[in-house]
Amino acid sequence: MSLTGFLSDNRVFADRAAQAGFVGLATVQGFVAALFGLLAMPVGAFTAVRLGAFMAAESDRRLTLVAAQPLSRLRLLGAETAATLAGAMLLLAVAAVGAWAGVSMVGGDLTLTAALAGTFNALPIVLLCLGAALLAAGLRPSAVIHIGPVPATGGFLLKVIADSSGAPAWVSDLSPYRHTAAVPLVGADWPGVLVMGAVAVVLATAGTSAYLRRDLTG
Repeated sequence: MSLTGFLSDNRVFADRAAQAGFVGLATVQGFVAALFGLLAMPVGAFTAVRLGAFMAAESDRRLTLVAAQPLSRLRLLGAETAATLAGAMLLLAVAAVGAWAGVSMVGGDLTLTAALAGTFNALPIVLLCLGAALLAAGLRPSAVIHIGPVPATGGFLLKVIADSSGAPAWVSDLSPYRHTAAVPLVGADWPGVLVMGAVAVVLATAGTSAYLRRDLTG
């Protein structure tokens, strides 16, 4: 029996999943959309770990010689941020190709375009993690790894607990996942994407400004 077949036949499990915010699990598109939504957590953690390593190199004075060169701190942080973002996007693309290949091998209906749309639907939350990590880099460098993943991991836990416990709607609305559609089962929530992107830019700008104002750690 396929997993989607199991979910179709087991209505109790499907109903409990729906209460936690996972809908359409009985279809290939709905199932992969749920998996793609979870991608924001490991990929968001990746961005935090990368910037955390950059901050650790600073505190360990491994960046002293680099900082002494005719390179601005903005350029150093910008290069690290760009490399981190590129790595995150590569992870999302690889996940899409893997999902498409796996579903295709068993005769499922999932195009590569739909898979890419689904994985990159997690990008706004990843950007929030990157923005949170940059904010921590400017205000509390030692906490980058802890603060960066909060929009993804904390937001996911908040939504699941709020939806499962019948909490007021405004509690669930605080989670970024509340504003993320189940792509490719449905189309993207573009207002939510734009708002999360704007918040990520604000966080990154504030963090970069604070980073440039503070002294090097270590």
